[in-house]
Amino acid sequence: MKEIKRALISVYDKKDVVEFAKVLSNEFNVEILSTGGTGKILAENNINFIKISEFTGSPEMFDGRVKTIHPKIEGGILYRRHNDKDTQDAKTNNILPIDMIVCNLYKFKEAISKPNTTLNEALEMIDIGGPLMIRSAAKNFPDVVVVPNPNYYDSIIKELRENNGKISDNMRASLAQDVFTIMADYNAEIANYLQKYFNPNIKLNNTIIKIYEKVQDCRYGENWDQAAAYYKDTSAKYGLHSFKQLGGKTISFNNYLDIDACIQMLLDFDIDNHVTAILKHTSPNGMALDKISQLKSIEKAFSCDPLSAFGGIWGVNQPLTTEVADYIVNKKNIYIEVLMAPSFEFEALEILKTKEQLRILQFDNFMTKREEIYNNLEFRSTLGGMLVEEYDHKPVIKEWNVVTEKQVNEIEKEALIFAYKVSKWAKSNSACFAQIYDTGIYSIGIGAGQQSRVHVVKLAAQKAREFGHEESMKGSFMGTDSFFPFPDGLEAAVEAGAKAIINPGGSIRDEMVIKRANELNCALIFCGKRVFRH
Repeated sequence: MKEIKRALISVYDKKDVVEFAKVLSNEFNVEILSTGGTGKILAENNINFIKISEFTGSPEMFDGRVKTIHPKIEGGILYRRHNDKDTQDAKTNNILPIDMIVCNLYKFKEAISKPNTTLNEALEMIDIGGPLMIRSAAKNFPDVVVVPNPNYYDSIIKELRENNGKISDNMRASLAQDVFTIMADYNAEIANYLQKYFNPNIKLNNTIIKIYEKVQDCRYGENWDQAAAYYKDTSAKYGLHSFKQLGGKTISFNNYLDIDACIQMLLDFDIDNHVTAILKHTSPNGMALDKISQLKSIEKAFSCDPLSAFGGIWGVNQPLTTEVADYIVNKKNIYIEVLMAPSFEFEALEILKTKEQLRILQFDNFMTKREEIYNNLEFRSTLGGMLVEEYDHKPVIKEWNVVTEKQVNEIEKEALIFAYKVSKWAKSNSACFAQIYDTGIYSIGIGAGQQSRVHVVKLAAQKAREFGHEESMKGSFMGTDSFFPFPDGLEAAVEAGAKAIINPGGSIRDEMVIKRANELNCALIFCGKRVFRH
């Protein structure tokens, strides 16, 4: 342990700095050096300090761009106290040791998040002297303590008091490590900003720089023998890290994957309707949209495949009501892994918390932040690298082209779009049969993850019949995530009861498929957008 005798304090974020400086000065007799802005607030609070310009014998220049960049500052931080040559150099050049650097950086990220920030304003928020000092202190952490964030003040004071004005090697090393993480994040923000500024039309730059911060260790990964954790993208304002857990067990690795899929399903639908998504293994096994009742939406979504709903992830896009909580817990006693909503009625939350294992997640106003959420890119890891793409968040209907003699009305169009959205979120190849009821639309059969288009249609129909929807299949509406390469998939859908089908079109045999649809008196719509989900 080494005693702190001299500290340099120069902070942009002045939160709690006065209290911290008072402890250093009054309790431990630390000599304080400070720059203009920070020095002003210290002076206002009667804290003695030496101005940097007096300490170095050099004035601040260029509107403060140069103030701490000086041999007496950098030398005082960097020289190795137990290195004879360094000690002699310091003595020869009249360089005094600086034992602590208290410095946090200009808030570049906050500056560029404002829509009207100019390039010149952004450049002025790129800190130079601060990064130089904290990097130097971190490099020489065996001799110098670096304090790069107000959040560290309390722990520093605690150690000083416990150790008679000294800081442990472990604390020094930990702070130094955090500095290099802070600098990596800071430099990444600057590099990404300048790339985007000078290449606004390039969606994927030659380099992508991201910093991720651990939020939570998971008990294991997809399987028991895999280590895993959830990290947040430090540049993302909104993400799963924005959610609040209100009850239940710790969220698992697989839970996170399902939660991500569930919230994105909900984001695809209008928040003016009551939408319920029930899924397992990132694919929906029941969805419903009700214009009036959240409970009806829940009941209809559950009815699609109640077997797969067991142990599933459930999400709604409106505040969850007491009526729904009572239905889930008391009337049906359904085992659910995760239940998520923007908020919960007080009585609803009390009912849900009686299920101790149920993970309850609140995502607040997430549904209204769609454009900001999808401002980032989607990353998928591969061996030794990653694939990067934009999120598939654009409208699922690129064009509305009824290619058959049989037409559809507006409510039928709404049902087809619903079915197509559900098929989007089911793993490819996918198909969804949907039906209209008095106040909404719901899925009655979903097939996912099949290698052939005809088999996925048959699977969706089979599941619909298995769970009591055979009558509802008559005159149903089907969406499938790509074109029919042959008429057989369409034939299977019509045989199961579909009267209208939507897909993107684009097969070399489209004319053959259209002809067969006309022969079967089935409406066929091409929407021009593929919605694969691998």
